[in-house]
Amino acid sequence: MNPTPWSIAYHSGMSSQSDFRACINTGAPAGVVAGLLTTQQVLAAIPRYIREGGRLFIDSGAFTAFRKAEPMDWKRVFQVYEFVINGTDGSPNVSIVAPDVVGNQAATFALWKEHRDKIRSWIDSGVRVIVPLQTGPLPADQLLHAAIELLGTDRFCAGIPSNEAAMSPAECSLLRHHDFHILGRVKLNDEVAAKVAALKANSPDANLTADANWLRSRTRKAGQLRQAMPMHMFESRRTQAVSHLLREEGYALGVEA
Repeated sequence: MNPTPWSIAYHSGMSSQSDFRACINTGAPAGVVAGLLTTQQVLAAIPRYIREGGRLFIDSGAFTAFRKAEPMDWKRVFQVYEFVINGTDGSPNVSIVAPDVVGNQAATFALWKEHRDKIRSWIDSGVRVIVPLQTGPLPADQLLHAAIELLGTDRFCAGIPSNEAAMSPAECSLLRHHDFHILGRVKLNDEVAAKVAALKANSPDANLTADANWLRSRTRKAGQLRQAMPMHMFESRRTQAVSHLLREEGYALGVEA
């Protein structure tokens, strides 16, 4: 029995080759950042993972860029998205995050307008496109409607930033949609639980997924386990350690972040 509201909870922080390999080994839903992936991962490891039934969330890295006050290399992000789309035949088991500017609704919508045809092509390919709804002058429901009008379809996932300042439960209660993703939070604190309840009130049959950096809180434990792992010809001790942790503490078992 799933003790959370999520149909899928992605283990983010798995961008390195050794950590992503652990997701391949265990079949755990993985979260990675587009700009941190290697060519080998994009062209070989990810297609293999998806062929074997894996479920992948690819973040653009916009939140990290915002926190570090760094510019976004959208060209690089889009290249990764399109290589992955081509390599996985547009699998619905791949979720990608549309371009956005954290905390800036107007700039986010301007990005959507600039890249409208590209975003629509991703949707048409079959992958799941998460469109982040930033707060601003437009209420959440009007922003969602504007996105549908712009893209000419509602066949995308509405992304809900998880921090309190991003979108309140009251705003979430305005939304009616078939697919939602909570960005950056799997564990249900009071605020996120209230947002989920608000979303489900108007869209009881909607698909709900979430991602969070599962590995961050387990870095020390992974390091300790690594030292105890045997040398292996085909697998690093780091991969063995993270694989062990995923089997013991992965989100699929209902363990909190």
